[in-house]
Amino acid sequence: TAKVREGVNLAAALRVEKVFPPILIHLIASGEKTGCLPPMLERAAQTLSRDIERRAMGMTALLEPLMIVIMGGVVLVIVMAVLLPIIEINQLVQ
Repeated sequence: TAKVREGVNLAAALRVEKVFPPILIHLIASGEKTGCLPPMLERAAQTLSRDIERRAMGMTALLEPLMIVIMGGVVLVIVMAVLLPIIEINQLVQ
């Protein structure tokens, strides 16, 4: 960002944006203070990657039962579309 070009440290510039997770900003600030920014950025990337993977697995776990319920509803509609006319014809015959 422009603030980094002006001389503001990276952690402070990212903190202002309110887009990045606090753990990322904390790791960047630690890397800047210790002079080990590249390893800390690598660590932050791994941490965020694991977090995203965990969230994706959670979404998948929720999506599977939802899809089963939706498919059950579709099957129910198809069965009712076939059976209702048969039941109506049966009632007319009686």
